[in-house]
Amino acid sequence: MKKLSVIMPVYKAEEYIYKAVDSILNQTYANLEVILVDDGSPDNCGKICDEYAEKDSRVKVIHKKNGGQADARNFGIEAASGEFIGFVDSDDYIEPYMYQEMIDYMQQNSLDIVCGDTKQIKGKKIKFKPRHKENLIWNKNEAICENLSGSLDNAVTNKIYKRKVIGDIRFPKGRVYEDVATIYKFIYNADRVGYLAKGYYYYIKRKGSTISTSFNSKSRYDCFVGYIERLDFAEKHKLPCIEACRKQALETALATLTAFYANNESKDSDRYKNVNNFIEMQLNKNNHLRKKHEFLLWSFKNCKVLHKIYANLSSILKRI
Repeated sequence: MKKLSVIMPVYKAEEYIYKAVDSILNQTYANLEVILVDDGSPDNCGKICDEYAEKDSRVKVIHKKNGGQADARNFGIEAASGEFIGFVDSDDYIEPYMYQEMIDYMQQNSLDIVCGDTKQIKGKKIKFKPRHKENLIWNKNEAICENLSGSLDNAVTNKIYKRKVIGDIRFPKGRVYEDVATIYKFIYNADRVGYLAKGYYYYIKRKGSTISTSFNSKSRYDCFVGYIERLDFAEKHKLPCIEACRKQALETALATLTAFYANNESKDSDRYKNVNNFIEMQLNKNNHLRKKHEFLLWSFKNCKVLHKIYANLSSILKRI
């Protein structure tokens, strides 16, 4: 039985960490190591991590200066000794049979990555809609286009990877939405990728998380940068999903501009100029946007004040 290394960045998660770590340690797949990366958490998370290590020899703890989730994941990758690697966030949890079923599927079908699906928890409600209705297997080109076009999600947490596909790829330190900037690179290193139409991963939507990302200028801009990189990647490798990448980049640019308007971002900032210039370059193209983004693009071209009104109203409604 080959070893699986599960990497968990830990920061300000006292309320959730026990359930998160227990859900890994209670997996039916026994040969695993759990790498808890205490990212300079100011609460008792570091102490809790050490307590787990004292009780269970499968737990390895790293204490480091705060550097963000991407940096913590990178530390975990460096410390991992398993042939398989997985990621779980410290405020989420997973089904007890997740890794056993994924590894079985991987080995039975000679796969390099196995993707599952995510159930979203908000309060007492659980929301789940699988991306596909059946289990699937893709070759490299099919899988990369599934991801870059949006048919396969960007989360690194509901998947497992053979170590070789991660290789020397690391998450971009200091950036939010680091999954967007990284997962497609893992997939491009794989020859065969599988999908299981089950909700193995439980993502807890914490109160305030929507406003903190949707209307945070840095978060939105980091996401925009990730989608621009994906578009550049598709163009460089002449993939058939270039237009889908362009659409996603444009919709993200418009969403980023919404955050800029809501936060009174200076028009002289490099961030504002980069987003503005990209949108201008897309004005005369057939972008096939969703209705909301069609309106925002029209407003950008004809009446920017409407976009600004929309941004301020949306920000207010998100806070209610």
